[in-house]
Amino acid sequence: MEFKRIKAIREDHDLTQSKIATILNTNRSAYSLWELGINTIPLNKLNDFSNYFNLSIDYILGITNVKKYTLVNKNIDINVLAKRLKQVRKKENKTQENIATLLNTTHSTWSAYENKKVLIPTIFIWKFAKEYNCSIDWLCGKIN
Repeated sequence: MEFKRIKAIREDHDLTQSKIATILNTNRSAYSLWELGINTIPLNKLNDFSNYFNLSIDYILGITNVKKYTLVNKNIDINVLAKRLKQVRKKENKTQENIATLLNTTHSTWSAYENKKVLIPTIFIWKFAKEYNCSIDWLCGKIN
């Protein structure tokens, strides 16, 4: 999945891939694969990118044109994230199985996200947010 704004943001700030990779504590080749859309940037690295440029995750991933929000937390709060994933799912009257099917994953995998066992991958939270019209920044507990 290619998120074109990642590259544009980096270039707008006249940063090399090597420099932004260093900022994100990764290597240039991993970062390059994110820009090319060959690999998807992990949510924790996306959050670091968002914080470095003071931009919303929603903007970076093309969900909105709102560049900045008033943050209540710069970090992803996995407790809030799990609670809000479940909250949205229930509001939409969906089962964990329904969400797993939407994301082409397993029920147990989705359950692990709702039960704070692992951090949801960027591609899944992006699909979930787009499907249910909600903010990734809100899901992650960065905004209210």
